[in-house]
Amino acid sequence: MATGTSNSPKQPIDTYTRLAHLLHTTAPDGEALLDRVYEELLARESRAYAAGWSDALTEARRARRGGRP
Repeated sequence: MATGTSNSPKQPIDTYTRLAHLLHTTAPDGEALLDRVYEELLARESRAYAAGWSDALTEARRARRGGRP
């Protein structure tokens, strides 16, 4: 079930598809499933945080140059 909402080239499948995959794969127990989902969320949060810093640095550089790209 791809929704097409992902626009990051590093994410071959979108968040909803990945979550559905994690929830539908068999895990040894509930704790293992929660661990998988938590790891996925941390990875995505880390990528989003890094992308945010990259955007902020780009904007700061533009501001220093007087708004020229």
